[in-house]
Amino acid sequence: MRRLSLPIFAVLASALLICPPTASAQAAAPAATPAPALYAELDRSSSSSSSSDPAPLGSPTDSVVTSQTPAAQPFESGARPFSGIAIGVKVGLAGVGFDLATPLVQRRLNLRSGASFISYTPSTFTVDNLNVNGSLKFQNAAIMVDFFPFHGRFRISGGATVFNHTGLAATLSVPTGQSFSVGGTDYYSEPYNAVTNPAGPITGSGTFTFGGSKVAPRVTIGTGNMLPGRGRFTFESEIGFQYFSEPVIVYNISGTGCQNYSAGVYSNCGPIPQSNVISEQNILQNDLTDLRFFPIFSVGLSYKIH
Repeated sequence: MRRLSLPIFAVLASALLICPPTASAQAAAPAATPAPALYAELDRSSSSSSSSDPAPLGSPTDSVVTSQTPAAQPFESGARPFSGIAIGVKVGLAGVGFDLATPLVQRRLNLRSGASFISYTPSTFTVDNLNVNGSLKFQNAAIMVDFFPFHGRFRISGGATVFNHTGLAATLSVPTGQSFSVGGTDYYSEPYNAVTNPAGPITGSGTFTFGGSKVAPRVTIGTGNMLPGRGRFTFESEIGFQYFSEPVIVYNISGTGCQNYSAGVYSNCGPIPQSNVISEQNILQNDLTDLRFFPIFSVGLSYKIH
């Protein structure tokens, strides 16, 4: 019996090698790693010129490489405080000027500084029979913070005038025989006479300073961001006011004034009393007390350097 069983077992073993197992047998058998894939992986490993062993298939390294996030982009110009600069030119009521700007918060806040200046000499004009020749000067510098509430072109600005030299310096004269009033008293300007009037006709000087203080708050609204998100050129406009302290007037008069004049004859002549000069200066000062708001208006063009 034992001799017959050996050939039978040999025949069954040969049949199993030649004929694959049925589908049910495959399902029942545990899954095995395909040999060809293993051999291909081993061949690739042995032929690689790298000195380090490749990472095993399905290792965490593969998932890290495939899911790696893109590198962080560098900051856009102007995204950080003081990271950009722009320069602009403008013209307006205060003359010709320029501005410099740098960002504080991108597309939200800018720090801006600038200056304006103009000097103008008008033709002689007459006020109360006084001939006035003067030079009008506008010179100021300011520091502002521009706020863009809608992240666009519209801006609200606040700051201060840190240097103010705005006013009029004038010389005064009264033609001979003309009447004028000083401190509520009427006088006539007597012509020069080496004997009777060596002081000559009435002359004087006056200065008007718009605000006695060099510093003044200012508020404006306008359009245009000097540091735009796109492009480099920006058209700007601005309107508002600055609030100065009370204007300052200095009034001086010299020469001879006469209280009476008739048919070419002058009488009651002499220097204008200083009390009358001070009174006249106070009258002018009171008349101009309300001139504390100085308007601001300008248009310009700016260029973002970086």
